[in-house]
Amino acid sequence: MRKHPPLNHAEIEECSAREGLPWKIICLDKCQSTNQEAVTLAQQDPQLLKGGLALFSEWQESGRGRRGTRWVSPGSRDLLLSVALQPPVTPDCWARLTHAAALAICHTLQPEFPVTIKWPNDIYLAEAKVAGILVESITPAVSTNPGIAVIGIGLNINSIHDDFPEHLEAPAISLRMYSGSQDSLMPREPIAVALLCALHRMVLRCIDDFPAMLDELKARSALLGQRITLQLPDGTIQSGLVRNLGREGELLLQPDGAPAAAPLLSIASADHVRRD
Repeated sequence: MRKHPPLNHAEIEECSAREGLPWKIICLDKCQSTNQEAVTLAQQDPQLLKGGLALFSEWQESGRGRRGTRWVSPGSRDLLLSVALQPPVTPDCWARLTHAAALAICHTLQPEFPVTIKWPNDIYLAEAKVAGILVESITPAVSTNPGIAVIGIGLNINSIHDDFPEHLEAPAISLRMYSGSQDSLMPREPIAVALLCALHRMVLRCIDDFPAMLDELKARSALLGQRITLQLPDGTIQSGLVRNLGREGELLLQPDGAPAAAPLLSIASADHVRRD
């Protein structure tokens, strides 16, 4: 099997500094989970949180998705990234960070790759999943402690069809598969830097520009106007028509059988979201 080259840490660090990014860049060969590792490093050295920490890993043993699902990626082919920071918004608005990450991925890949956002945390390309997002937080114990948020992103770049397990809940795709470049690898460093820049901008926009971000989310939504079925956190299965997004990016659903004039169901979190 051909060995894939590791990320060029120096190139990412130099480009990030040139773009004025405040984050400390760390690249690892492997870890248990980039989210877990980023939080551990930030807790060991709180100074890292003053600017933020961006951690890449070539491979993770226990990559996680929502509700404990696994994120699968072969070594040194894709981007596995976690950014740990003290968000510039209050903890009650930290849900915005998932939407910020989704838009950052879209800004990085479009227009070459016509990606859409499948609420709440997936990015789709050609009806298949190309990226996933997992935002986790350590909320402050006291009001003077800003807490830690970690934004985890997995982006399939150079994986091929045989790299993905057959039992995946949703079909998967990589940028390389979409472009048809089966015999050549896509360089990951330019995508990594572009993603960091876009994510930094989007996190800052969460402070006072979130209404405009919502408009962008709606324009890129794969679910708006679609009939869907999903599972609520209590296990209830709910179906209905996606009418809109709420003020914090929650899904506004017209449940099946509900009168047109009935209040919309506001859903802040859900799993197994599928279009019917």
